[in-house]
Amino acid sequence: MTQVDRERAVTLLLRVKHRGKWKRLPAAYGRNGRIRPGYAQVGEAQISFDNPAYEIRLYRNRQPKYIPAGRDASDAEVERIRQEKLSSARAKAADAGLRVQEEEQRKRLRTLAADYIEDCEMRQAHEAAAQARLVTDQFIASCKKTYLDEITRKDVLNFHVALRARRCSSRTVANKHSRLKSWFLFSGIDKEIIPPTPKYDEELPTVYTRDEISSILAAADPYLHLAVSLAYKCGLREQELTHCEFRDINFEDRVLRVRSKPGYKFTIKDSEERDVPVPSDLLEELKEWKSTHEDRELILPNRTGKPNTKLLRALKRLARDAELNCRRCQGCKDRLECEEWTLHKFRRTYITTLLRNGIDLRTVQAYAGHADLASTMRYLRPASGTEAHQKLNAVIW
Repeated sequence: MTQVDRERAVTLLLRVKHRGKWKRLPAAYGRNGRIRPGYAQVGEAQISFDNPAYEIRLYRNRQPKYIPAGRDASDAEVERIRQEKLSSARAKAADAGLRVQEEEQRKRLRTLAADYIEDCEMRQAHEAAAQARLVTDQFIASCKKTYLDEITRKDVLNFHVALRARRCSSRTVANKHSRLKSWFLFSGIDKEIIPPTPKYDEELPTVYTRDEISSILAAADPYLHLAVSLAYKCGLREQELTHCEFRDINFEDRVLRVRSKPGYKFTIKDSEERDVPVPSDLLEELKEWKSTHEDRELILPNRTGKPNTKLLRALKRLARDAELNCRRCQGCKDRLECEEWTLHKFRRTYITTLLRNGIDLRTVQAYAGHADLASTMRYLRPASGTEAHQKLNAVIW
């Protein structure tokens, strides 16, 4: 290939993990010349990959340049064709001693959504990534627009209306708006376009009932049983849970130390380590688990020994298979993934349980790793149900 030909060459690639290493592989095309979504050309074979990221490779001054093209194969191919025409025009103009005046590239919503989700995943903010997938899909379907520069304030307000029409609560609308705002700011939209976050009545943090905890534990295999127990009885955040190692457990003092893991590029919130007491039954479960997994560092790794980034998905699948879904939320209706089952809800249940059982605020604040007491005070709530009636009946009137 001559230098001129190289300067004009534009190739669509898939950035995927193949045989244990991250690689850029050329996109595969069918006999009709159309791109095959999710397929890469590896030698003579065309191999399928799950939800790959597309990139466009072109050359400038003999150096390869890679342009992110999102995760939608059709959009990526359209962008490749555009870049190919632009490279050809640039090369012809150079031959004629002219210069091409390039228009600023318009930003596609689908591409920006894929970039934002990938950023969340790289930061290991897995719940944020899951929320981003849902919210960006819902918004793009609602506004029916393609480019970021087409978005108006009215589009966002209409999105609020559409969510309320689907019977989403005011809190849910506000939460989805916050995720949408985060995506827009990441994408570089004009801040003036984004309306204020919708108001809602401040509700008490939702927690699991004892029956729900018992039911999910009864349905879990040993791996998920330990995951639920750690989240529920130690109040760990999702990333604290997935990065927890056996060396963090002091079996003699019966405490778990929550700390950063530089090797996994994980930093604890507020960069402050804390010790959390481990209940006796959980300590025995951890001892038994360790005795059969001596070769591991992480307590709850995935199959390759790395932090399990799909723990939330596993929890939702467990709740669905055990028929514990609420059957009321939009997640149950759309994709059989109940919005009521989250890893963070175990943490809320942990904090609420400690406060209800008389442990003082300062101690609970330390165990939870809250930077301020106000965050802990949100979990102060009156007893309900049988517990409330027992206490009320014990009052001497």
